Amino acid sequence: MFVNTIIKSNAVFTGLQDKPFAGGVAIAEGKILAVGSAEELKKFEGPDTKVLEYGDNMIMPGLIDGHEHLWWGAVADSRYMVDITASTTEEEAVAMIKEFAEAHPEFPRVRGFGWFPATWNDAPLPTKDSLDAIVPDRPVYMICADCHTIWMNTKALEEAGYTPESTFDGGHMGLTEDSELNGLAFEPAALELAWQKLYDFPEEQIVEIIEGFMKGLASQGVTSISEMSADGYEDMYYKRHKVFQALSEQGKLTTRVHLYTKFKGMKNFDTAKEWQKEFCSPTFRLNGLKGFLDGVTSTYTALLLAPYEDNPSTCGDGCPLIEQDALNAGVIEANRVGLPVRLHCIGDGAVRMALDAFEESIKANGRHGLPNTIEHIESADPADIPRFVELDVIASMQGEHLPQENNEKLIRIGEERCRYEWPFRSIVDTGATLAFGTDFPVVQYNQFPGIYAGVARRNYDGSIAGADNGEKLTLAEALSANTLGSAKAYGRADELGTLEPGKLADVIVLDRNLFARPEEEIKDTKVVLTIVDGEITYQA
Repeated sequence: MFVNTIIKSNAVFTGLQDKPFAGGVAIAEGKILAVGSAEELKKFEGPDTKVLEYGDNMIMPGLIDGHEHLWWGAVADSRYMVDITASTTEEEAVAMIKEFAEAHPEFPRVRGFGWFPATWNDAPLPTKDSLDAIVPDRPVYMICADCHTIWMNTKALEEAGYTPESTFDGGHMGLTEDSELNGLAFEPAALELAWQKLYDFPEEQIVEIIEGFMKGLASQGVTSISEMSADGYEDMYYKRHKVFQALSEQGKLTTRVHLYTKFKGMKNFDTAKEWQKEFCSPTFRLNGLKGFLDGVTSTYTALLLAPYEDNPSTCGDGCPLIEQDALNAGVIEANRVGLPVRLHCIGDGAVRMALDAFEESIKANGRHGLPNTIEHIESADPADIPRFVELDVIASMQGEHLPQENNEKLIRIGEERCRYEWPFRSIVDTGATLAFGTDFPVVQYNQFPGIYAGVARRNYDGSIAGADNGEKLTLAEALSANTLGSAKAYGRADELGTLEPGKLADVIVLDRNLFARPEEEIKDTKVVLTIVDGEITYQA
């Protein structure tokens, strides 16, 4: 059988071995037909075969981001939102917002993303006052980089419907000493009112935003992502998903998208099952459910087993976001009807709760084989680490979160507990599956800084990130986590994640052979070719 395309180089990393080899990949009708030496692939060449030679550049499976927020990220990547990630103070952020607002008087809302307490040197959290001073006449919504806090002006608070008396099932409003709104809302349940305004766009702008985002993903070699925002089942979300489905049917989703809908508070999952039947195209499908058990350490809302080192009065404000009995019942029912569950767990207390719930599901449902996962795992108790493999639970983690948090864990949970902060090595050594991703828009969807962090565990300035705890991965392990590991999290390891005959032809080429270069270069890697389903979606 002659093939459409053969890609050759001196470095082919299939994900099945620890090192690359000289050879290539033969592609036919959207699938991988053969992987082997250049000599072995000659028999597949025909008069119309496109042969691409890449010398010492490395060929590898398409990168699979195991945890990403499609819509939040696409908006953050668009012209409709100001990026304030580089701000180091509230004053710098306000200056960026002011410039953006003045440049876009046509926007009915001023949207922004990226401020972060850790990069503001733990300064006091911002308030509505500074935003009111620069934009008094339009709603302003500024999302924290970890997506667990939103900073608003008075107009936004009014538009979203917040009052000092607003209460939420897992989340809260920031208040002044006089019990007035200070402009902050904490945790997803409290942020939902703001999200309904912040992410509200007409259909034509949704299409524009997604099409632009697809081009960006292709340029970074990202061939699969997720929509992990845990959106509910209201009509506004359904209509947005219908737009995504239409784009998929039109061939405009050039990166595969896996949707995870709301888990928390649900007693049955009939709507999720109905949507799973409706949203089931090759590039847009409902994969399962997503829930939150805690928040983040930066605002003391991550759930710990013992009090915070620098705030002994709490083990996690407002935590857990769901009680253990309700969590167990929900996981058992979701798994019973065939839906895997993915649970946000930053602190070691939340990780234990999730593992306990997954254990109860196995007791009730047997070894169901669904890819239940725990998301983030920024700290874990050593006693819980072997339970991942024992309970068939996937560890979904994000390497670049380690340098992003700027050694904050050393302050928040202390040196001793930081022995098991981001415990990549310990989890892999048990035989459990590790999935890598970015959590975009928390960090950019370029996967290589996260891969570098997993291998080197260094900050952006080259210093040791967090505790020097030995939790490093090999390069092959980190690449596998960002390909096959994430494919397993999506339940698609039989189709994606390695270069082998019969799998879908999601293949990328890098601008260097990572195995032949210093590890410091990993973070600077560029993609020169991206292929999805056998079709070129990006070529440098």
